[in-house]
Amino acid sequence: MVWAISLSRRDLQLSLRTRIIALLSVVLAAGAVILGFAAWKYASVAAQQAYDRLLSGATIQIAENVYVQGGVVALDPPVAAIATLSAYDMVFYKVVDPRGIVVAGYGDLASTATESAARSGVVLEDGVYQGQIVRVATMARHIEYPAQAGWATIVVAQTTDASSALARELTLKALTVIAAMSALAVLAASFAIGFALKPLTKIESEIANRRADDLSPIHAEPPFEIRSLVFAIDGFMQRLADRMSLMQRFIADASHQIRTPLAALDAQVELLSSTKSPQRRAEYLARIRDWTTQLARLTNQLLDHAMVIHRADAALAAPVGLNELARSVLANAVPLSLSREVEIAFEPADPTPVIMGDAISIREALGNLIHNALVHGARSRLTVAVGQNGNSAWIEVRDDGTVFDPTTAEQLVAPFAKGESSSGSGLGLSIANQVARAHGGSLNFARSDGFTTVRLSIRRDAV
Repeated sequence: MVWAISLSRRDLQLSLRTRIIALLSVVLAAGAVILGFAAWKYASVAAQQAYDRLLSGATIQIAENVYVQGGVVALDPPVAAIATLSAYDMVFYKVVDPRGIVVAGYGDLASTATESAARSGVVLEDGVYQGQIVRVATMARHIEYPAQAGWATIVVAQTTDASSALARELTLKALTVIAAMSALAVLAASFAIGFALKPLTKIESEIANRRADDLSPIHAEPPFEIRSLVFAIDGFMQRLADRMSLMQRFIADASHQIRTPLAALDAQVELLSSTKSPQRRAEYLARIRDWTTQLARLTNQLLDHAMVIHRADAALAAPVGLNELARSVLANAVPLSLSREVEIAFEPADPTPVIMGDAISIREALGNLIHNALVHGARSRLTVAVGQNGNSAWIEVRDDGTVFDPTTAEQLVAPFAKGESSSGSGLGLSIANQVARAHGGSLNFARSDGFTTVRLSIRRDAV
């Protein structure tokens, strides 16, 4: 079972690592796409600029080789310049004299550059020639020969295959670098995450290897980011340890208390089965009835005690009107017949106090106080009163008995503690005290004017 829990938590940790790495991979992939697009753009611009310089230089050299011979504009093609361009792509050129007559090159090679722009320097533009994408350079040169005075136009075009290939090569190299860096980043992140989660592994191992009854705080030093979580777990285990300790003590005390009436019942039944005297049999039956009644009362109070312990932390607070609650509990707690004449009175508060609390627990507490007063206290009078004072509300049970001394009554709130009377389970006052403390109040005792008063105080919160 421990191995299964450990494996489940390890799977959860791996899943956390996988989710972090997957998220990081997505982010890096998105960044790689953006960087790849930017690299392609920059590579395209760089390749075009490089070939534009070559094209511009070749155009200038061709322009410088234009001359006038015999009154006609002619061209002495610069072999080196044209060879440099044609080493990478196809090259086309055209020379137009000031009269607009093509004197060299391809006559259908067109340029959209304006004459004024061409006179200022080389004009570069994109175009299409003979079904191929070309880069066109246009430049004008002034002819000073008298018969041909004016501006000659030189147009040079080069296909773009070489520049596109250079752009692809630069982009591929950039993408290779980006992919390598992204892979290194994911690998480094994987090691970093594993190192960061190592304290969690230690905490997991410490918890998984503990005994079932070990609820001490976690000893492994947690990272700052999960320190609050570890402190919350420690707090929960402390509350669980307190609850387990309380329940274990209760079970031990309960088992000890139940043994006495069970042993007494067993003894009375044994005596009853061995006697033949009708008078003895009647006595044994009466004793069995008494012990059975005490055992039933003890069992009920043990169950009430366990219920109060559970509801102290688990029950949700709700508005409770103390007048109505006290009236109904008094009506149900007083039997229809008593062995003696007892005057019962109820004194409600005006207005009725309303508190935020657990009505079931308060009913059990008040029922136990009334039962204690009727069985062990009241001789002829019993009064239940409700009141409030500031942020505190209370229910009092007053009787004219003298079963215990109020100065030492606080000792009776311990579980299974009894007064001078040996009858009873010793849980009634303990239940009432626990309910009062769970509601931010207390159980107090007083005696005046011949009456013993037990007050169940409860803190009033805004409704």
